[in-house]
Formats: sequence, C-alpha cells, structure tokens
Amino acid sequence: MDKGIRRIAGIVMMVAGIALGAWLVFGAPHDWEGNVRLLKMAMGLAATGMITGGARLIFWQPEDESAETAQEAGVG
Repeated sequence: MDKGIRRIAGIVMMVAGIALGAWLVFGAPHDWEGNVRLLKMAMGLAATGMITGGARLIFWQPEDESAETAQEAGVG
C-alpha cells in the first residue's frame, strides 16, 4: 500500500475513533441499563482500537525497512 494512502486511511480511522469516543462521552444516552451498558463499553473499546489502529497505519514501518534505516543512520 502506498504511504500516502495508508496515512490518509490512518487519519480517517483516528478521526472516526475520536468522534465515536466523544459521542459516547458527551452525546450517548446516559440512562442505558442492562446489556446495553456492555454494548456501550464495547463501543468504547472499539473507539480505542480505532485510534490505536489509525496510529499504527500512520507510523507503520516494516521490519526490513527499520533495519535498513538503522544501518544507514549508523546505529546497527
């Protein structure tokens, strides 16, 4: 995948995760009870996963590239 497309996808994923998290905190009904509260918790975990996945897409670096970059920098 091209670096630019991957980074754009990561940014979109992070924005969607932040929007979902903000909606859960500020906009979701606070009177959810029973199993729906578990759904709300699962949605919060999904928002965290989306933010983490977006960051991985933005700052992704394959193992072979990281070794080559380190050798070029004189680290390894």
